[in-house]
Amino acid sequence: MNIDRYTKSVLTIIAVCQCIMVFRETPIIKDAIAQNLDPIHVTVDSVRNSALRDAGPIEVRCIAGCK
Repeated sequence: MNIDRYTKSVLTIIAVCQCIMVFRETPIIKDAIAQNLDPIHVTVDSVRNSALRDAGPIEVRCIAGCK
């Protein structure tokens, strides 16, 4: 009886680990990507110094005239 319970426990742990391995790379929420085919004219008033050092994208805030 104990061997059967042990075997079922081990197989359950293996099954759970395999499910985790399969779904680990699947994103729960996908990234939103904006697609705008029309060019937008942007006037930059100021830029933080740290934005120029970073390799990533620069954050842009639209204050007036945003659609």
